[in-house]
Amino acid sequence: MARILQLGAGKLMTHSIRQIQALGHEVFVVDRNQYAPGFLVADGHAPIDLVDTPRMLAYARDITADAIVAVNDAGVLTAAEVSEALGLRGVSPDIALNALDKSKMRRLWTDAGLPQPRFAVVTTLADAQAQAGDIGYPLIVKPAMNWGSRGVSLVQSEADLEWAFNFASENQREGAILMEQFLEGAEMTIDGLMQDGEVGVLAKSNQINGDHAKYRVSEYVLFPADLDAETSAHVDSIIAEGAKALGMDNCAIHAEAIIAPDGTVYLLEMAARPGGGHLFGMIVEAVSGISPPQNLVKILLGEDAEIQPRYQRGAVYRFFSPPTGTFIRAEGIEEAQRIEGVLDFGFYMEAGTEVTAIANGAARPGYCVTAGDTRAEAIAIAEKAVNAVQFIME
Repeated sequence: MARILQLGAGKLMTHSIRQIQALGHEVFVVDRNQYAPGFLVADGHAPIDLVDTPRMLAYARDITADAIVAVNDAGVLTAAEVSEALGLRGVSPDIALNALDKSKMRRLWTDAGLPQPRFAVVTTLADAQAQAGDIGYPLIVKPAMNWGSRGVSLVQSEADLEWAFNFASENQREGAILMEQFLEGAEMTIDGLMQDGEVGVLAKSNQINGDHAKYRVSEYVLFPADLDAETSAHVDSIIAEGAKALGMDNCAIHAEAIIAPDGTVYLLEMAARPGGGHLFGMIVEAVSGISPPQNLVKILLGEDAEIQPRYQRGAVYRFFSPPTGTFIRAEGIEEAQRIEGVLDFGFYMEAGTEVTAIANGAARPGYCVTAGDTRAEAIAIAEKAVNAVQFIME
């Protein structure tokens, strides 16, 4: 039996807690929310902010942690710093920053000659205006360091640049802003594991963003990605090269890429942690037959892990919200939850909420997770479930 410290204890993080416990390990969790749902499931807990490295280190020492699992970007650097201080397995703080700071990421991929959008790193609006002409419109403006699509926007022309720069700056953690070429093509997410230099890609999806002129927030994530065998293998190869260029190893991988109409695979982002929400504890396993929480723990403990998929089945991660207006209530949620093939279905919004455009991933109030033998079957189940809900608006 080992003692595993998981950084994060939100409702959706209870899935990974239970899976790790199923291996026979004790799981301790931390979260700044003293009422985090994971506290009720774990073997021990503490109300600690994920970015508070000194307190995290003290707690890890107190429980004699054998491995530290970061399940979101907020905990990646802390996990790396605490693991290094305790001599535990995992990415180093420098490597963690390579996968957190998109400006570092872009430069390392440039040095490795990997395909990615044209980009510039700026700190002032004047810099942004000067660089925009070289990159070309439309372009994406985002914080160099943040998560959950916060501060990310699509800029169609110079008239929108100041708003986008300010939007990114308001959501920036370290001060720099990344501007990059907007690429047309099929957007993808890629989830996998890495052990001793070997990359195992477990699940690839097509990601479809919501229809908004500025915000870049995913609405559908469809598994498996609609790719032929040759293109799928090429994506796997590019992901492996991208991870190695960042120095990553013995960690989870969550990446975003885009396949241009000419077939070029461009790297967009890559994180040294699992995919968020239901991806880590539920969806990737439904698609691949491999449990990411269990095998990531094996990697961190230095044990043999299974990092190659057993199969590829269908799954859908569908996000939704009421139409614009004043939300009163939603009907049909329990019916949707009972539909065969629905793995999880939730909707959370207080009556009286004024519904506007969804500006970031954390603001999405509803989700539907489905699984099927094929992608088409999973999509059909998701549409049936979402259509079962009726929104009463004012």
